[in-house]
Amino acid sequence: MKLKYLFTALLAAGMSFVAAAQNNIADEWEYADNYWFAGVGGGLNIGWDGQKYVSRTDPHAGAGIATDIYVGKWFNSIAGFRVGWQGLTISDIFDDFGRSKYNYFHGDVILRPVSFVNPYLHAGYVKVDKGEIGGGAGVAFPIHLSRRLSIVPDVKYTVYDNDAYTDGKRRPGQTLSATIGLSFNLSGKKKAKYIPVPYEVVRYQDREVVVRDTVYIEKAPDCKAKTEEVNTFLRNVTLFDWDSYAIRPEAQDGLNKVVDWMTEYPNVKAKIEGHTDNTGNDEYNQKLSENRCKAILDYLVGKGIDPARLSYEGFGATRPVAENDTWAGRQQNRRIEMIFSNE
Repeated sequence: MKLKYLFTALLAAGMSFVAAAQNNIADEWEYADNYWFAGVGGGLNIGWDGQKYVSRTDPHAGAGIATDIYVGKWFNSIAGFRVGWQGLTISDIFDDFGRSKYNYFHGDVILRPVSFVNPYLHAGYVKVDKGEIGGGAGVAFPIHLSRRLSIVPDVKYTVYDNDAYTDGKRRPGQTLSATIGLSFNLSGKKKAKYIPVPYEVVRYQDREVVVRDTVYIEKAPDCKAKTEEVNTFLRNVTLFDWDSYAIRPEAQDGLNKVVDWMTEYPNVKAKIEGHTDNTGNDEYNQKLSENRCKAILDYLVGKGIDPARLSYEGFGATRPVAENDTWAGRQQNRRIEMIFSNE
């Protein structure tokens, strides 16, 4: 069947384009959560059974042209909706190619499990000799050329009721189309603008430190909210053993999140403040609070944060937040606080 070979070749070519293009994309495409889009495409269509043949009435396939025009919107990162028109031609294989004209006005519910596979369900109104209800399923394989433009191979199956009779029996009309076209991002909204910055080596305390690769992002950090979040964590974790400034292992996960956030926002600076209870003399408490601040700073620098973005100050026992005459109060006073700013 030459028709089957032609359809299979067109589908294979579209999938090859997808594979080749996706191999050239280093990271999965970054979608905005929602945006409007429009597209147009064309290709091959085949149909069988319920169509009204010109010279034969036994069931077999016919071939023709498929044209698709649509507009839609992604509601979020997973699902969207589109409406469109598909122009189809189908001819009896013994007659002229593309003789009978079909119009299919459809609405599609589309999904986005990953960036380059968009399965969908569609339903609508098929106009052949007279209007009929139709529906089916399809899958699109967008090849992203830029944030605004994609090439989209698309395969769509449609079934519809039809008045044609074959061998005296009512049969559903069926079409299978393979198109390739262009899709345009109409809103141009994007999650963020990523600008890679090379790794940098800086001097810190007579040694070289590699500063982590950073990205600039088009949204301003909420330093006030982050300060509150991090200090809540610091108040509820035991950072150091008694009379020690060695960071306990269970505190490192939370500090690593601080590293990640400061890497995401490279303009943010952090001040580290250390406090103790009133056990011991003032000189000893002052030195202990400074050493604990310094331990936090060294940990962040060791994870790649530029030391120029960090500062610290120890206050000893001079700024208590609770009474020192109970164990619980002294525990609250033995604390580290961090203050973030982007000034």
